[in-house]
Amino acid sequence: MHADAIIVGAGLSGLVAANELISAGKKVIIIYQENEKNLGGQAFWSFGGMFLVDSPMQRRLGVKDSFELAWQD
Repeated sequence: MHADAIIVGAGLSGLVAANELISAGKKVIIIYQENEKNLGGQAFWSFGGMFLVDSPMQRRLGVKDSFELAWQD
């Protein structure tokens, strides 16, 4: 098995690094202690608490949001 890079950990930084390398045409091996259902490391848990206001996805989906509404919540 040949790889241009071996990444230890599939947290957010490991996944972003892998994506960048793959986009550049490199072969990547990711070594991770969890199974594929638990990818994301600590980001898997912390993104559950992310608070986004008026994001591009919300606008695409027609969700009306603003900083004023967010402060009311």
